Amino acid sequence: MAASHTDVLLRRTRRRLFVVTLGLLTLLVAGIGAATLVVGLNALDADVNRALQTAVSASVSALSDELPTADERNEPDEQAPAAADTVLLVLDPSGKVVQNRTGSSLTGLPDTTVLAAARSGEDLRTITTGGHNVRLLTVPLVHDGQLLGFVQGGFVLDLHDNQSQSLVLAVISVGAMGLIAAALITLLVTGRALVPVREGFEAQRRFVADASHELRTPAALIRANAEVLEREQLVAEDGQPLLEDVIAEADRLGGLVGDLLQLSAWDETELTIAPESVDVAQVARETVRGATALAAERNVRLETEGVESAVAYVDRTRIVQLMLILIDNAVDHSPAGGAVTVRVATTAHAIEIHVDDQGPGIPESDRERIFEPFTRLTGTTRHGSGGTGLGLAIARRIVDAHGGTIRADSQPDGGARFTVALPADAAGTPADQNVETHSGSTRSAQTPARG
Repeated sequence: MAASHTDVLLRRTRRRLFVVTLGLLTLLVAGIGAATLVVGLNALDADVNRALQTAVSASVSALSDELPTADERNEPDEQAPAAADTVLLVLDPSGKVVQNRTGSSLTGLPDTTVLAAARSGEDLRTITTGGHNVRLLTVPLVHDGQLLGFVQGGFVLDLHDNQSQSLVLAVISVGAMGLIAAALITLLVTGRALVPVREGFEAQRRFVADASHELRTPAALIRANAEVLEREQLVAEDGQPLLEDVIAEADRLGGLVGDLLQLSAWDETELTIAPESVDVAQVARETVRGATALAAERNVRLETEGVESAVAYVDRTRIVQLMLILIDNAVDHSPAGGAVTVRVATTAHAIEIHVDDQGPGIPESDRERIFEPFTRLTGTTRHGSGGTGLGLAIARRIVDAHGGTIRADSQPDGGARFTVALPADAAGTPADQNVETHSGSTRSAQTPARG
């Protein structure tokens, strides 16, 4: 069964809530993950630097401000770290190795390119040598202002790099699992959060439907009784205008009840359409001809323009209903002696219906709001009826069901223009027989219309 208008609206709302909530959670998780990585990686770097600094400082202290003697040069320092990933070298001022305090060697060490920078103080950097990243600390040996040599310590960062990669993978994995869990929880929470909204929609729909059914019979009785009074001339002559007002208001009430029932039915189920090959231009001329008498009562002319023929695969009855709504709205907002023009045009992918009036136009801020039920712009009607505020809402439902678009604009020289764009099919046959009709939308293989 096709989804109702309420279901479509709630699904869109749930999707938006889900996207916004998940987006905020993603930013939060990304921020926490980035902070964790920065802190963790900095801690690993600090541990390496601290260990290297301790080893080099101990070697500098052990030398007592002098280079090793000839007997000491060939013997590793027993107090120096014996780890295979650490190298401690004592260099003379020219960069020649005087002593290997750990007995370990590493391709690329000593690195004499850093000695110039180390003459003025400690030099700490990371280099790549022998296929390894190495943290290199070079400290000058100075006694009485004279440079005796250097102590250069190197720490192979293989374990450090592995730990860093493991930390990055762990943060990414935990973050991804957290986002998946957050997405599931968000889906559950947003679904439950919209339950009261759904119940409110249903209660409102049931109330509108029940109230409309209850009002239909009294409205019909009021009109019938008023017609009897008028026909049998049971009301004095000076009361005839009041009786006519009663009949007119009963008609208006009956129309309102019918519109309410129609909207409530469409909210509950899909808007049913029966597409067929229809010449929209011909339908426009026939509809204008049928509405001429209504417009004449309000001293408004109806005119038609546009192409002679424009064939589309649409529901003829619904298109007539759509045109009558737009024409009635235009007549109601046109001044006495004014004109309403209905024009049908064709584009590459759509058939357009334009309904122009000579009224006050529509403020830009209200051009979407007027398609909502019960929306009426104050001070814009010319003939005192004011309408029910439901006609344009029904018109949008009809257009949406055909996969088209409807919009309202104000014309440069005054007046409003309503433009309906319906998907066109030059052959007058459906491009795909498998048309799935929903409340508020129609999907098919046809090219979407462009408004």
